[in-house]
Amino acid sequence: MINQFEIPIYLEDALPEISGDLKQCKKDNPYKLMKTLIDFTSNNIKEHNYQVVKRCFQIAEKLYDKGNSIVKNSVENVYIYSFSRLLNGDKKEMNLILGLIPGTLYSLYMHQVLKPGI
Repeated sequence: MINQFEIPIYLEDALPEISGDLKQCKKDNPYKLMKTLIDFTSNNIKEHNYQVVKRCFQIAEKLYDKGNSIVKNSVENVYIYSFSRLLNGDKKEMNLILGLIPGTLYSLYMHQVLKPGI
């Protein structure tokens, strides 16, 4: 099980390109770390670097699947919550991005969208 203190190590191992962004982040705060990951994901969408975007989604899914309750909560409430801002491009790009989101994260996102406040 991944705990909140292991997130930065996991991110740097799985996604070395994010290490510069992590230096600016408070590494003991899982919510700030997820904000850094969603910002990194968003920047790669803007650059049309979809291979990296797909890896970001896969990493977030693994953190969610293998994380303790604090890690799961930070993925849901920061990373997944921010999907709407990722999906504000044109319809073709939006469909491409939706196709990259792993099933677990997509289900969580749809649950948030369809049942807000619950």
